[in-house]
Amino acid sequence: MSAAASKTRVAIARAALWPICALLRALPHRCSDALGRLLGWGWYRLVPIRRAVARENVARALALDPTGTEAVVRGMYRHLGRSFVELLRFGGRPLPPEAVRIEGRAHIAAAGARGVLVVTAHLGNWELLVRVGTLLERPVSVVTRRFRAGWAEAAWRALRRGGPRLLPAGASARQVVAALRRGEIVGYVLDQHCAEARAVRAPFFGRMASTSPDLARLARMTGAVVVPAFTWRAGRTHVVRFDPPLALDHTPDRATDIDRNTRLCLSVVESAIAAHPDQWLWIHRRWKPATGRPDTPD
Repeated sequence: MSAAASKTRVAIARAALWPICALLRALPHRCSDALGRLLGWGWYRLVPIRRAVARENVARALALDPTGTEAVVRGMYRHLGRSFVELLRFGGRPLPPEAVRIEGRAHIAAAGARGVLVVTAHLGNWELLVRVGTLLERPVSVVTRRFRAGWAEAAWRALRRGGPRLLPAGASARQVVAALRRGEIVGYVLDQHCAEARAVRAPFFGRMASTSPDLARLARMTGAVVVPAFTWRAGRTHVVRFDPPLALDHTPDRATDIDRNTRLCLSVVESAIAAHPDQWLWIHRRWKPATGRPDTPD
């Protein structure tokens, strides 16, 4: 897409979205939140394919009975609806101070002049977590996938206006390396399926999953600190917590280090999800079987 066409689509997306955003901002919180819950209920009822994926994922990952599984799945859809409405309310504007409680900022500051790789997941209102980066003391970039539909990509970028710099997944690593060497923060979500040809196969909730090795590779290449950061909903407040830096392996065996460090990062993601299971994106097809490999933990 040309730069002119991209700008045009973003302008159209903004023009279409801003009246909706303004209306939602004018509503009392209880009304917008009720609307989000209603949206989640409709999503749950009207999209059965993804509902089936979520049920299977929850049942196998958490070893729940049908009643427990359904409770988590319903809670997830309710949470997604609320999060989408919050995105429209907050999109393109600074976050209201009462909406967020940030914990562990000292772990970012302790990195000093070194770059920081933040490992996170689609947990809680992750779009809000992205915007929290603007409240930190150093520039923030987020590695993110693009939407296939141009209009959807334009709308998403319009809602993220004023947030951190967006780096497309799969793009040249030079931009990420340059940002880290400037002492900036780069965020990676590590809970999505990665193409098998370049993935690390690692256990995730007891089943092997293909996970991107990029974060571990960049940490080794640049010496950046790796800090876990997650957000979750706690009533009307969104807690954003930065945890202590991970102790990664740095040995002469590059391949083994990347494998071990990716597994360590993934285990941290798993623990965060397990603490708030109804706030994770269970509709994602995370556990795709590997071609020619046993799909069991090793």
